[in-house]
Amino acid sequence: MDLGPYLRAHSYLRVERPFTLWHAEVDDVALIRLTGELLAAALSRGTELGDIVLRASNVTIDGDDSPSPAGDYVALTVEGAGNWSPEVSWTPDTDVVLVNPDVTAAARTAEVRWGYTRSFNGAGSVTILFDRTLD
Repeated sequence: MDLGPYLRAHSYLRVERPFTLWHAEVDDVALIRLTGELLAAALSRGTELGDIVLRASNVTIDGDDSPSPAGDYVALTVEGAGNWSPEVSWTPDTDVVLVNPDVTAAARTAEVRWGYTRSFNGAGSVTILFDRTLD
């Protein structure tokens, strides 16, 4: 899926992306549901809608230090204020909860390869990785 039009549709958020963004292996309906759950999670932590950052990036994992296999991925990150603890690393085959049960279920449906949360200076984020498809 070409995420460019999808990101432009979210211009009411602070959207960050590289000039050339790889295509992602994700169903558009599943992505819409997952993004909605991620935005709801950010809002529930006290982030104002206009302060949510939606970041897309190209990611290459080339080592054994990651729960995700080596390869090329497209990452989506939702970042905002509030407490995003506990910090977790999530894969679909674990019982770990990624942010909350709704985000976890949506991530499984969207066939997210790997996800994780981070907390920093009164804010935090959740990042999800999709397999890259050939453009």
